[in-house]
Amino acid sequence: MTTIGSNLARPRPTRTSFGIAWGNLDIWLLLFVALLNIAGIAMIRSTTLDHPTLGALPGSQFQWTIVGVVIMVMTMLVDYRYWQSISGILYATIVGFLAVGVMIGLVSAFGSARWYSLFGLSIQPSEMAKIGSLIWVANFFSKHRTKLDNLVWVALSGAYAGLPVVFILLQPDLSTSIVVMVVWFSMLFAAGLRWSHIGLFTVGGILLAPVAWFSILPYQRERVTDFISSMTQSVLGIEPETIATYGSQYNVNQALISIGSGGWFGQGYSEATQIKYRFLKVRHTDFIYSATAAEFGFVGAMLVLIVLFLLVYRVLKVAQVAADPFGAYICYGFAGITFFQTIVNVGMNMNIMPVTGLPFPFLSYGGSSLVTFFVAIGMVQSVSLRQNRRG
Repeated sequence: MTTIGSNLARPRPTRTSFGIAWGNLDIWLLLFVALLNIAGIAMIRSTTLDHPTLGALPGSQFQWTIVGVVIMVMTMLVDYRYWQSISGILYATIVGFLAVGVMIGLVSAFGSARWYSLFGLSIQPSEMAKIGSLIWVANFFSKHRTKLDNLVWVALSGAYAGLPVVFILLQPDLSTSIVVMVVWFSMLFAAGLRWSHIGLFTVGGILLAPVAWFSILPYQRERVTDFISSMTQSVLGIEPETIATYGSQYNVNQALISIGSGGWFGQGYSEATQIKYRFLKVRHTDFIYSATAAEFGFVGAMLVLIVLFLLVYRVLKVAQVAADPFGAYICYGFAGITFFQTIVNVGMNMNIMPVTGLPFPFLSYGGSSLVTFFVAIGMVQSVSLRQNRRG
């Protein structure tokens, strides 16, 4: 792409401590992160209010926010090119963590084994793989970008990015494995992937669909069949014979009721009936967007999306002024993650995509996910602070 590393000949601004031009700090990006994070804590409080076991979650999310901000600042101060120099070590370490986790079994939750329990903390290695993939895939493409016209090198990049995915799938964690591959494809597309290659990937994906179908677990297939059944009934105008009272389809129905009940301006903070009376399950994690729509209506839900998409826009702006291809690829990969998770989460809430475990960035409850996004923001800011011109 012509935008990647296109500013290499521009004069550098004056550097201060840590080799940083502080005037290049992207204030707008920090503002959008702050708005989403504050909204998230507020909604987690609302969705867990007076709950006998979940009442402590808003405080926990605030603590994770403090941890995330500290790590973001530390990551921002480190020259992002340092991560390129140790990308191989990171790759081996994270793949090792994932492999050991599969062999010994991690702490289970909702049918999946995804967490290490260490000193009382739950650590999710697949979240580490998201950040790791930003680094090692960006390093691969920055070194071999001139060879990507050759399908062999495209396939090699897919194999390199795909090895961690194998272990993530074995946990099993289908949604995170897809996210890691989205990182790969985002950078590949930014590097100038040929449309003929995209066509080959599309055909290959169709041919491999039956294999993928029988490789996933029964509950994952059930989510897909529930989604297809629901969409078919909706398109044909068929009323379901019975209303789901449990499972993924139950919560999708409750999510749709929650979104519809919000109207234009919502029922008010902590006043939405589907939330207050706990009809909507996992409303502080996967379905927090439905809870937001119920309390603040169409206008409030759209404002959240606008802020999120403005955040993605700012990340892409940083990619355009990056000092080198490695920095640009990091930004493109993170923009791909954020956009993809948002679209999938909102689609799931609106019953236009199958139910997954992907959280809404910065809004949903979850320490590992939140810190992962803060680390990525720190890396993007590191790229911005060391760009070749003032942005």
